[in-house]
Parts: sequence; C-alpha cells; structure tokens
Amino acid sequence: MKGVGWRGAHATFRSPSSRAVKYRCDCSIEGRNLVVCIDGTSNRFGTQNTNIVELYSQLVKSKTQLTYYNSGVGTEARPSWRSLRYAQHWINNKIDLLIAWNLEKVILAAYRWIADNYEDGDKIYLFGFSRGAYQARALAGMIHRVGLILPGNNEQIPFAFELYSGVVDLPSDSTEKIPLPNELAATFKSTFCRENVKIHFVGVWDTVSSVGIVRGKTLPSTTSGSQHICYIRHALALDERRVKFLPEYVNGGKVDLDAVHNGRVKEVWFAGTHSDVGDIPLLWMRREAVEAGLRVKPTEAVWRLDDLQKKSIESLRAGWWLLEYFPIKRLVYHNSDGITSRPHRGHPRKILRGQKIHGSVLFKGDYQARAKFWQGFETWPEMMYWNDPTSHNRLAQLGPSWEKDLFDPSIAVTLLDDIRDFPTEIVDYVDRLAFVASFWKASNNTGGELERDSRQPGPQ
Repeated sequence: MKGVGWRGAHATFRSPSSRAVKYRCDCSIEGRNLVVCIDGTSNRFGTQNTNIVELYSQLVKSKTQLTYYNSGVGTEARPSWRSLRYAQHWINNKIDLLIAWNLEKVILAAYRWIADNYEDGDKIYLFGFSRGAYQARALAGMIHRVGLILPGNNEQIPFAFELYSGVVDLPSDSTEKIPLPNELAATFKSTFCRENVKIHFVGVWDTVSSVGIVRGKTLPSTTSGSQHICYIRHALALDERRVKFLPEYVNGGKVDLDAVHNGRVKEVWFAGTHSDVGDIPLLWMRREAVEAGLRVKPTEAVWRLDDLQKKSIESLRAGWWLLEYFPIKRLVYHNSDGITSRPHRGHPRKILRGQKIHGSVLFKGDYQARAKFWQGFETWPEMMYWNDPTSHNRLAQLGPSWEKDLFDPSIAVTLLDDIRDFPTEIVDYVDRLAFVASFWKASNNTGGELERDSRQPGPQ
C-alpha cells in the first residue's frame, strides 16, 4: 500500500499552545559530532536488527561525524563450538545476562572511544536500547561527574568509573554537606579531565537497568533529572509488563513533577512491548536527533498504514510469569526512588506526569494500551480515524500529555521556516509537508475524494 513519506526532520514538533517555545542549548554548531550507539542485551547485527543498528546504518560517517557501535552485553563473537573458549564464552554470556557483570566494561569502552577522539567544540550523541540505553545514560552521568579524561591518562579510566559509581545524587537545593565521594570525583575531574565537556543529545529506547535476576545499585545521574544533558529523548513501550523490564524514567520513581514541555526533555510512549518499539518510534527519534544536529543519510523509510496496524506481541508468557511472583527488587512510584520487593504480578507500567503519549497510538483501531496513568491524572480519549473530521477536531484539542508530531498542522509553519534555514534538506521537508497536508485534508473530506471507509485508521 502506498505510504506517505516521513523522513527525519530538523523541525521541532509541538502543539499550537507550545510551539513558540523552542529550547536551544549553547553548544557550538561548528564542532564535529561524536556518535555512540549501544545495543541491548543479546542484540547484535543480523537479519532482524534493533533500532540501534537501524539508526547506526543511517548515520553519515565522515571526518565531521565519527561513529561508534557496541553490541552490548552478552553479544561477543562466538569462537568455534569445538573449543574450550566456546564453553567459557557461553558461561560468561549467561552469567552476564543474569547479573550484568559486563555492564561496566561496555561503558568504559565507549568512554575510552570518546576520550580518544574528542576535540574542543565537539558534540556528543549517545543512543541506546534496553540495558544499552541505561549504559548510555550512565556514560553521560560518568562524563558529567568525573569528566572526560585528558589524552595520555587512559590508565585512570577504571579508577574514574570507581569514583563515579560512588557519587551520591543530591537534590539541587540540598543543604547537606557534600559527601566525600562527590568531593573526590570533583577533584579528579579538575585534575585529569577536559573542561566544559557536555553531553549534547541522549536518545534511548525503553531503558532498563537489569534484565537478569539481580537489580544492582542505581548509577549516579541516570535517574536524577539529567540536567547535564542538552537534549534527552526516551521512547517507552506501553504494553510491556515484565518485572525485569520495568523502565528507568529520566526522573526515576518521582511522580510529583511539573510537566516539562520546553523541548529539552521528552519521554514519549508508543504502542508495543520492550522488543518491538520500532518503526514509528525510530522515525520519531531520528527526527528529534536531526533537529539537534545529527547528520543522517537520505532513506526510503516511510510511515505506512501497516505500521499502525501491527499488533503488539505479548511478552509476559511462560517462564516470565514465574518471575512475577518472586521477591525481585524494583522501583516504586511514591514520590521517591524507593525500592520494593513485593511480587509484581504482571501489573501494567505507569505513565507519569510530564511524559507524553505519541499521537499514532490513537489511530490504531481497536488498540487498548496496557499502561495506566499514574493516579488517573489523564484519561484515554476515544480512538480516532484518518477520514473522520471529528477525530481531527478532537486531536487538535488534546493537551500537552500528547505528542502530536506531524499530526499537528502548526508544524507546517516551522517546516517552511526550516526550508529557508536548511535548503539542503528540502526533499525531507517537502516530504513531511505532504504528510501534514494529506492528514489535514482528510479533516475536510467527507469520503468523496479518499475512497475508503472513513472508520479506517491511518494514512493511505
């Protein structure tokens, strides 16, 4: 079926009520891009790739944009099955999956690559999926807390991680005495590291800190608001329920947060479970990153009706149910970062204030999301349909809890502005303008021009 083109964008997609607010960081626009991509548990290149591999394949690789990919935990190349190393490799991977003992190894490898390649003015982009998403956020936290080491001091990197992991997260308005680990980290940063290195963009899919039996200590600056990151984008799965795949939100378990809609932080929910948050979330992440300066190749990726019609695959099956009744440590959402060991019993995820739900969810026909709004602060609107004018009117009235993306007609103004500012990307902008025009044309169409059932969801 013919799709409407929807490639990556420079534009910021926002509702009419907030489109005048556009966050801009103070990073140099002249520096190079250093791009790190960390995949999830047991994920690597193959016939069915994750969003991380797909995004990495779309990156421009050049002297002005250096790239690094790490396949994450449990994914090292396998030696011959006949060798002793094969057995050692198999055992190592299984233990890694259970207790994530290589979590530090991946973080340090990416940190070392950045340290070896960084030049003043460079912008750092970190992408990750699943536990790789947590490692990307930890890497950002490590650079924030102990700095990015100067050339010639690579032997100090393991010690830097040791200092980082001992740091205590304190509220910004805390009057407590600065803990000794924090003082040591700050001293190390001023002694061995570059000045004024900031993480420009973090883009992660469904962050989890552990998928094994053991929940480790939360690493510093991973769930404390991420004020040290210029832009952070987090795509979350509405239909995942497994206790070992509970998400690590940007602000941890805190739920009494003011809604953040200034463009710096976005946590957006999409239909699907942990491993099938793809297609639409990938296109959304790509556009958000390109808006922040990431350089990508032109692609033939389009948003098709089939993307909306895909059914979520139930992930809480068979042996996973047994873990739901084990006393596994997990975060609670009672205005704190507290931990509980009460059986999870397959409860749905919680959507917190300040987070958003992507508008595509509302065009999936009879779809019913499993995730619930925390304490009922929001309600699910009725499903919407592509050729139904009343759906378009209702969509326009939705509040800031909804990421309208290209469903928002006001984006057309921004797209036209960006064609002027970025003429080399004109094909992408015209493509997206065509999508916006097609969608909102349907709001004035009673069925004569688009010959299909007006109750059919999605673009044609």
